[in-house]
Amino acid sequence: MHTALSMALKQGELFALYQPQLAIDGLHVVCAEALLRWQRPGMGLINPDDFVPFAEHNALIDELGSFILERACQTAADWGDLPVSINVSPLQFAQAGLVDSIFEVARRAGLPLSRLEIEITETAPFADLAAARAMIERLRAHGVTVSLDDLGSGYATTCLMRDLPVDRVKLAKSIVDLVVTSAGAEGIAKIVAQARELGLNVTAEGVETAEQLARLKACGCDRVQGFLFARPMSAGELSTFAGLTLG
Repeated sequence: MHTALSMALKQGELFALYQPQLAIDGLHVVCAEALLRWQRPGMGLINPDDFVPFAEHNALIDELGSFILERACQTAADWGDLPVSINVSPLQFAQAGLVDSIFEVARRAGLPLSRLEIEITETAPFADLAAARAMIERLRAHGVTVSLDDLGSGYATTCLMRDLPVDRVKLAKSIVDLVVTSAGAEGIAKIVAQARELGLNVTAEGVETAEQLARLKACGCDRVQGFLFARPMSAGELSTFAGLTLG
């Protein structure tokens, strides 16, 4: 796997798809999340869940992170005012030069930092929470939006929501699935209320039904993402979907 993934980076087997994030009305695209994909010869499309955790624990996550950051910033530079969100593993925050690297990639691509959103994934713990906090504060001071991804799963807990100076939290699909029950809706409403107390906005991901959308709106979420609206798509398809004027 290590050899295959290393070769994939060199041979152009990795690529990005983009999934729209919409305002809670479900009508207006407000951001697009860049999602890494691997088309492996002889094996087809490899699920990110099958290779990203491997990369995190085998010293490849920095290379993957650099790849998707460069590709997404270059692509999004032509999107007018639409922001792009890019996943960053907590393990990448162990790089002392991570923030400078993000700034430099965005500068080369011509992407204003105000149109960049960093989503911190939940697949690993931070090696140094205090250092990560300082890096997040620096990103935000330069206009980058920072989100805590998949709240309610893995290492993304409501305690971390209080510990990190982020702008937004994203409810995990496993949590969103429960919104159709009374207990689930009540739990989500409490999480949203906690987030609001901290001045945070709330995205619900994995939204698949109109009933979920209605209940999430009642709970106070302000942004949604999921198959109800659109699956991950190519940059060209996103441009059409979002009605972007490119160039």
